[in-house]
Amino acid sequence: MLTSREQSIERQELHDQTSAALQEFDRHFRTWVRVACEDWGMPCPPETYFAKVYERLPEGLRTLLGSGLKGRLIVSKGQTFTLRGLPSNKGPYSWFSRYADAKEPAPNWEYFVHVAEFIRFDTIAAAKHLSVIFEDDTMDIALYQNDRLFIYCEVKENVSQIQKLIRGIKAYQSGVSLAMPDRGNDPLRKAKCIVKRKPEYFVGVAIGARFEYKIIYPEDNGFQLIRGMVPLI
Repeated sequence: MLTSREQSIERQELHDQTSAALQEFDRHFRTWVRVACEDWGMPCPPETYFAKVYERLPEGLRTLLGSGLKGRLIVSKGQTFTLRGLPSNKGPYSWFSRYADAKEPAPNWEYFVHVAEFIRFDTIAAAKHLSVIFEDDTMDIALYQNDRLFIYCEVKENVSQIQKLIRGIKAYQSGVSLAMPDRGNDPLRKAKCIVKRKPEYFVGVAIGARFEYKIIYPEDNGFQLIRGMVPLI
């Protein structure tokens, strides 16, 4: 058992690590914004812009991104990024979009959550000798145990968005026609992926929410999502 002094030291170390990661994210984010403004001929936005962004991206998420930047898992390329180890045919990805008549860069919010979750999984994968892939087939994140697809993860910014996607996927549990057109039908596309790739677990993530399911396969083209917890510690 740690003494009160040791506990105090641990708390201070954690606080220092969190502060350093937040500062790292802030430094990079301001650079990304500045480069986007220069590329698009926009004036640099006021401090209120950054305050609104940081209100929408919680501290914990920014801490994860900052740790990914410090560990060079996120590789910055101007206003875009790639991730360490990604093949050359993936990325770079843009942190922002430019809209007509916009006076400031519009963050691509889902990418911030997506990358933060990838960093979380990468940390787990390194400790468990697993491999994690960013945007594998139609999956946002895939975690493999050797050649076996262990976890299939989908990421959205908002809870309502991930809940809607999960409801849509569940609508195909009784059977999926792989020949059915899926253009514009994201839940069907994800359900097809589940049937074809047969992951052991499905995880849906958004800011403030995490939904974990064990998947069973009672029939060839059917599946069942059963609420549970992924056994990773």
